[in-house]
Amino acid sequence: MSAESLNIREHIDELKHRLKIAFLSYVALLAVLMLAPAEPAKALTFTGTYVPFVAFFLARVKLDLLPAGWTLIANNLSEPLEVYLIASIILAAVFNSPIFAYETIRFISPALTEKERGLLYPFVVTASALFTVGILFGYFLLAKFLFIALAPFFETAQAQPFVDVSNFYSVVFLVIGMSGIAFTSPIYVYMLIRFRVLSPATFRRNRVIIWVVVYIITAIITPDGGPVLDIILFVPIIVMLELAVWLGARSAGGLEPGPAPGACRYCGARLGGASFCPSCGRAAS
Repeated sequence: MSAESLNIREHIDELKHRLKIAFLSYVALLAVLMLAPAEPAKALTFTGTYVPFVAFFLARVKLDLLPAGWTLIANNLSEPLEVYLIASIILAAVFNSPIFAYETIRFISPALTEKERGLLYPFVVTASALFTVGILFGYFLLAKFLFIALAPFFETAQAQPFVDVSNFYSVVFLVIGMSGIAFTSPIYVYMLIRFRVLSPATFRRNRVIIWVVVYIITAIITPDGGPVLDIILFVPIIVMLELAVWLGARSAGGLEPGPAPGACRYCGARLGGASFCPSCGRAAS
């Protein structure tokens, strides 16, 4: 068996191991969120009502975001269970994301140069911080403003505000999740410019088109919120995007030239068309 085949098999085995750890941690978190009581002291002393953590979270969302006078209703018997399961799955994914990120870093770190490895951890920390800010922005501002903006239309249409429970939580999760993703996108633009995959000049030439595309995306993210809500999300994303382009342009100039064509980017040895370097054993790309 060739060394290249052995290396490929070892990489696949390591990937399977990392994915297994991330999956098992996700399942464990999912079970805890669905079954563990939000107030363990009351559950252990058998005082009060047993309330799992997910139920406590849903009650908090309803208290914070549902306008006064609105009532949540279920149109079928399975709808509350669906909301419970979806909320558990989303929360488990959010809480498990640091573990998934750690396992991903451990897997790709050996294939990176020292300079790339030095950028990896700041990238993960910055992306996590921006995602958290986006989640909080979506929860406390976008989702709240969305329902406040819709409330007058119920009075205009002389409609009673009985809202489908699945629709309510779906909109909340969509707005919050997409807000987190939108706030994270500038860091990826920075990294693309930092490694000269994307040129700052290309962004500047197409600035108007990019702004229009971003505004359309914000309109999709904030359903039924109107242009005011779109602008509230659009402005901070554009500011961060412009900052990412500016920082990326400043830092890209300090990069060292890449390896010669057909050479390993780690040790400089000739690859000869191999997928893994015959000298250091690292992936060619």
